[in-house]
Amino acid sequence: MEAASLYKTNNVIKLKVKANDGPDLVYRPQGERYNPQYTCKLRGRVSAHCCGWISHEGAGVFHCIDGHLDGQHYQHILQNVTVPSVWILYPDGIIHLQQDHFSIHDSRVVQEWLSRQADLEILDWPPRAPDMNPIEKTWSEVKRTMQET
Repeated sequence: MEAASLYKTNNVIKLKVKANDGPDLVYRPQGERYNPQYTCKLRGRVSAHCCGWISHEGAGVFHCIDGHLDGQHYQHILQNVTVPSVWILYPDGIIHLQQDHFSIHDSRVVQEWLSRQADLEILDWPPRAPDMNPIEKTWSEVKRTMQET
């Protein structure tokens, strides 16, 4: 079985997008915080947590994270988003997974799940080496593009 020529990096970034100027004040009765009648569009900066992967052939799936990211959520993303999308492009072989040492990547639940995956090979990667991580350049380009719009 041929190994997929993929060095998948899965990283999490926080994007900030400029919106309109200044906050809107909303006055509402107590207990009506989420009633649509008393809500308004966000102004100022809006942020989104995202993760994605790249290979030597280009970018893979870009996934926005809903809510707080922890080890269990990250493992769910690997299992249900990242790995299935890699198999679409690379149906045969082994996935070479490169992660930085973000605490969520090293969490017990993620490490246990990865250890049970025969078709995933984790590449040894030095801690605190963002300049060596190819996806960091991709995230920089995404952030620059978002700021220009």
